[in-house]
Amino acid sequence: MTEEVELKWISGFWRRIGALFIDTLILGVAGLALGLFLESLFVQMGGWGRLVGFSIALIYFGVMNSSISGGQTIGKKTLKIRVVDSNNSPINLGKSILRYFILAIPFSLNGAQFSNEAMLSLLMYPLSLIIFGGLFSILYLYIFNRITRQSLHDLAVGSYVVNTNVEKQATGKVWNVHLIIVALLFLAAAVVPAFTSQLAQSEQFKGMLSVQSALSNDQSVAYATISTGSSTFSSTNEGAKTTTYVSSQVFLKTNNVSDAELARRLAIIVVANYPEALQKDTVHINLTYGYDIGIASSWSNHAHNFNPLELQSAE
Repeated sequence: MTEEVELKWISGFWRRIGALFIDTLILGVAGLALGLFLESLFVQMGGWGRLVGFSIALIYFGVMNSSISGGQTIGKKTLKIRVVDSNNSPINLGKSILRYFILAIPFSLNGAQFSNEAMLSLLMYPLSLIIFGGLFSILYLYIFNRITRQSLHDLAVGSYVVNTNVEKQATGKVWNVHLIIVALLFLAAAVVPAFTSQLAQSEQFKGMLSVQSALSNDQSVAYATISTGSSTFSSTNEGAKTTTYVSSQVFLKTNNVSDAELARRLAIIVVANYPEALQKDTVHINLTYGYDIGIASSWSNHAHNFNPLELQSAE
């Protein structure tokens, strides 16, 4: 005789993660299908393409986690869990949309491209608060709030994720220590820009910004990033060897990632606008073409390496 395991009303961590994985997979397939027909449009949108995926996901989760669909997305139906309020009833559409908005905004903004330096400087503090404060708070509560299993978005609208066909059970309250830690995470996120702004005033950082701007002004380039670093390789014959480099990832408007002449022209721009590159061993240009709409992405890449001293003579 098989003994049945009694389910608690509040859903466990892994069921929620499993449901989210299924829903993310479904949205990802839908995003890739759209990309087959709208690739050029998504490429032209650049960083704004994330709004496409965000809007699709907002409709999907907003509608299906609400009373319209019984509080269940496809993933939740598969794993027999749903979103409800404290009365064990599905939440209304407005609360469901707000719930997903709070959950998704920090993740959607994380890694977003801001080509306008003035706008980035103006939004630095609120962006840090939303992205880092929201992101770390959500992850912290997901993992450590084991009593109610409510994360930031659930606490905001008073929702719970529960097992279906299980009667409501009494739940405890969120520990005050969790709320204190969340407050500290938001406080830390609010002060981070005060330190990063000092870095932005350094001569090296300003020089790299000028390179980024010069690359972005090229007619073939949609957006570019710039960084410096070093890598160490070890071999039995030669021992350890360290190579220094200036690296730029260049997002192209058309799929010319294999164009060596284009890569060379961009490498010359790097050397012309960043004299410190002459002290490096390599100028690395990674030509990239593709799109990222949040729920799906598709990229083509080709790496090109140049000797900076040879580039100087070609200016």
